[in-house]
Amino acid sequence: MTPKRILVADDNLQIRMLVKAALRPLDCEISEAVDGEEALERAFAEPPDLVLLDVTMPKLDGFEVLSFLRKHPQTAGLKVVMLTTAAQKADLQRAIELGCEEYVVKPFEPRALRETVGRVMEAGR
Repeated sequence: MTPKRILVADDNLQIRMLVKAALRPLDCEISEAVDGEEALERAFAEPPDLVLLDVTMPKLDGFEVLSFLRKHPQTAGLKVVMLTTAAQKADLQRAIELGCEEYVVKPFEPRALRETVGRVMEAGR
């Protein structure tokens, strides 16, 4: 069985490292992007099974990336979990309207993140 691929898009190296450690038990391939443009490049070059997407990133923010992914047939069906410090109700509402599957607020509990990612990847299989 081919391992699931996850793209972690966050400009903070420590967060990317924490996410990788938290998801290690899922036995997934994890790639990283440090800004919105790189996230889009990676998503189009080798579409992952799931994108963990920060809202506040350089070049393109997470909302712009999510909107772009949803508008293009090649990436419209990608599962996206927002992973962000943007915890305002308006941010959550905007992410849902743009089509994210889940919204996780930092700081996160590793087990809770792992469970959310596992649930989203299993949904609609």
